[in-house]
Amino acid sequence: MNDKKSVDIIQEALFSSSVFKEGGERTLNQSFIPEVLNFREDHIRRISQNFRELFSSERGGYSGFSINMAITGSAGIGKTVTSRYTVDRIQSAAEKYHLKLYTDYKNCWTTRTKTSILRSILRDQFGVASRGFSDEESTDILIRRLNSEQAYLLLILDEVSVLNQKDIRGFVHLSEEFGMEHRISLIMISRPTEWKVALSSMVSQRISDVIHFQPYSYEETRKILAYRAELAFKSYALSEDIIDMVSEISDQTKNLRHGIETLYRAGRAADQKRIDEISPELIRRAKNDVYPEMRADILEELNPHELFAALSVARRLHHKGITATTIEHSFKNYRIICEEWNSTPNGEAAFRNYLSTLEAIGILGKVTKGVKGRKGVRARLTIHDVPAAILIERIEVFLAKRLKSER
Repeated sequence: MNDKKSVDIIQEALFSSSVFKEGGERTLNQSFIPEVLNFREDHIRRISQNFRELFSSERGGYSGFSINMAITGSAGIGKTVTSRYTVDRIQSAAEKYHLKLYTDYKNCWTTRTKTSILRSILRDQFGVASRGFSDEESTDILIRRLNSEQAYLLLILDEVSVLNQKDIRGFVHLSEEFGMEHRISLIMISRPTEWKVALSSMVSQRISDVIHFQPYSYEETRKILAYRAELAFKSYALSEDIIDMVSEISDQTKNLRHGIETLYRAGRAADQKRIDEISPELIRRAKNDVYPEMRADILEELNPHELFAALSVARRLHHKGITATTIEHSFKNYRIICEEWNSTPNGEAAFRNYLSTLEAIGILGKVTKGVKGRKGVRARLTIHDVPAAILIERIEVFLAKRLKSER
């Protein structure tokens, strides 16, 4: 390929027509915060009410203010966007009333320790390079800066259960480092399983409010997706029938993020095919890709017994009301599944190794809970993001294809 042809290809890719509006792809990004947030008005109001005292002349800037609160709910129902939306507007109100308020958001999947979170706060908010500092030194710098500026910090910790228990307790108790003039408030976002099993008993006495989010209804899902599609796409790019189709996808899994991600991937596919309208077929194909944990190459990397192990957990969690299961129960299911697939089961030690592999690549999650009357904690297994029914379907289809090809 000559250089001129390469330049022509790049020019076409960069400047060809698109189904997206200018800047539209950005509005489907997970970090995007829309100007309009429907159906979460009560949650916005309740979060905001927790910070009224910060704006009281008798409290803000004088005697100090601090609050710890938690937001729980399943994936893709607006916990993060509602929290960030509300905190952004609380910060705007603080500016209006000449109150110095720093706000920060950290996803604990990305920033996984108290040490790294404290360092990033100092770097992002104050321009302080604290690499190599201990937690105590970083905390001391943070305290001195907030005190000297008569300022406050409102910190959102998303997926807080990723942190170890010591770090979570450290953040919950962080405001006590200030003495009487508390200056740090905390919003912890967690899925309900992790909150009930691992976090609630550990920090409940330090939490002022717990707000639980319920999934959107079909009508709410459709209205939100129609609004997001209007922000992202040119008017001719998708029909009302396509919005209906994507709304049904989201409603099946009770996860709005699946619908938004489906729209994004279908739009990208339309651009790649150089067509100006998103078709039902593009939506169907995009739907199969909206679970990155379940993409085909991930399954191909797993051996049959690792797939049997994943299936053993998924089948248990598919029962109504079951949000987490034990290793022991899953091992019993694993042995039954091996018989179904005419395979000799391995021992429990090997099974635990399969679970560790599945946890490492993100298919399974693990939560821990203290067992009454015993020392230590007991591990329980859960699934992140992918509905149990989807996980079962994908694995069983993949196993059938693999075993058929090996015959």
